[in-house]
Amino acid sequence: MNFQIIRYEEIESTNSEAWRLIDRLNSVEVQNGSHPHGSDCHTVIIAKRQTKGRGQRGHSWQSDLGGLFMSVILQPNVAAVNAHQITLWSAWGIAKALNTTGANVKLKWLNDLLIDRRKLGGILTETRIEGDKILYAVVGIGINWTNDVPESAIALGELPTTLSSMDELIEVVLKGIELGQTRSDREGIMGILAEYLEMLSDKNVRQMINGRELQGQIIDIRPTGELVVRWEGNSQDAIYQPQTFSVGYQ
Repeated sequence: MNFQIIRYEEIESTNSEAWRLIDRLNSVEVQNGSHPHGSDCHTVIIAKRQTKGRGQRGHSWQSDLGGLFMSVILQPNVAAVNAHQITLWSAWGIAKALNTTGANVKLKWLNDLLIDRRKLGGILTETRIEGDKILYAVVGIGINWTNDVPESAIALGELPTTLSSMDELIEVVLKGIELGQTRSDREGIMGILAEYLEMLSDKNVRQMINGRELQGQIIDIRPTGELVVRWEGNSQDAIYQPQTFSVGYQ
């Protein structure tokens, strides 16, 4: 992949800026009579700080100086029904790439990167759909590098890896995005899902129902992104949509 990087000192949200850029480019290209889709260059928006960074389920993403805040604009060959695959192969690819630096990155379904069960980063994928196809995807990535983090999180810059700068981290993350999309395009999602499942930080899950704690185990992830859980005492496996269920931290 070819990546064109646009950098900002401070911005509200790299994802929001990515969508504004898409709209501007489309407007110009339509006026010029050219087709606005199919570029070989993938634009990357990077900010040193976000004032309105956002994560999954409308949560805000703390965006202090020293963290990596990045959005990658893609035009993936993915059906709308499989939109969650973009987050899955992005997380898998980034984790694989980071692990070549000596980090021991694990995954938490659907979109979190963990080290030692502490949050290293997260991914927020937003899409624009036309018919049954995804026209654009913006993959927002936040990774703790040298920024201050709470006890439940971890910063990569504190750990013994081969990374020595933010620019090196950016390069590795983009290699991960390329790895994920390339493998998905060539081989499909099933092989990635098998490895993703093995890279989960914890397959055990708990849920409170009517004041009673249920325990279960993640046994599968479907190609459309759903989580399959086998609860103790239940003969039928439960299937959860990403928007309606959170694994939490064990």
